[in-house]
Amino acid sequence: MPFVYSSFIDHLAALPADHARHGDALRAIVELQVRRPSNADLSAFLFLPDQADHPDHEDAAQVFAQAVEQIYGPKPWVGDEIPLLFVGYHAMNRLSGRRTAQGLLLTDQALYMQDDFTVLFASPPPAQGHALPMRADDAGAFVSMLLGRYKAWKDWAAVADRPESALSNRLNVLLDAVVTTVLDYHAQHASQRQAPQRTWTLTGLIADHAASDNLLDPANPKLAKKLGKVIGKFQITPDEPMQFALVDFPLFGGPYGLALTAKALYSKDLMEEPVRVGLERLDALSLRLAEKGDEVLNDQGIPLQLPKYASAELKVSFVELLKQEVLRLQASV
Repeated sequence: MPFVYSSFIDHLAALPADHARHGDALRAIVELQVRRPSNADLSAFLFLPDQADHPDHEDAAQVFAQAVEQIYGPKPWVGDEIPLLFVGYHAMNRLSGRRTAQGLLLTDQALYMQDDFTVLFASPPPAQGHALPMRADDAGAFVSMLLGRYKAWKDWAAVADRPESALSNRLNVLLDAVVTTVLDYHAQHASQRQAPQRTWTLTGLIADHAASDNLLDPANPKLAKKLGKVIGKFQITPDEPMQFALVDFPLFGGPYGLALTAKALYSKDLMEEPVRVGLERLDALSLRLAEKGDEVLNDQGIPLQLPKYASAELKVSFVELLKQEVLRLQASV
């Protein structure tokens, strides 16, 4: 059954009591931040729960409700969350008449980002949910990272009639303040939760991101030719069974990207020699995506290249799969 959001009161009533008891207090402190006079220039893009006095939109409560249903509903990060603020707008599909929420939705536990609008009849892919950091001091870096990944600034800037850089800077200031406020509340009330540990699978990742041409599964016999090119160009020896590889195949220079074997991580940049990092040298938990999204960083200080044209969402999930599988391989030795 599709997730339906009717009102803030109804939503709180459906939550477990220990989660719902924070709802009114969180809504109040977020509203105080949003209604500051310094945010008046962004009012057309700021929507609070059950808002009946919006300065720009008579249907603000409906806009918020649809944003919650479309952005939070399909793929909750923790679950049983309290929606607090939608920052964005609705894009109209002229073919289907469907309104699609674009922007960022803040709950008490996560920040969701939807920047994928299609003019076709198909619905956009699920929004990307990101758990809030555990410390208020990290709010600024967290918000900046997500806004740096946002892909639809051109469309938003056109709606706002202001330069992309000015719009993103203003939203950065606003969201930094709001997220910090929520995290300060959690620190006082021990109300922040963590998502259950997810088990990542190669086949699931390929299916979720339609990535069968770039995220290579050695179990797929149709990929034998591509895998052979990767093994050759990355100089992977026969005694190291390939686990998977995230690569691109440009017209010149051969495949480049990152591959995991049973014994090492291999990386190759375009037109460069491959590098190898043995798993015995590596702290799996140190693996993380570089800010620009072009490399996997690690405790060995050896940047591991990622394909330029892989989506940001795929790269984020890929690094999580990589950490999980490196830990598994290290434990099996």
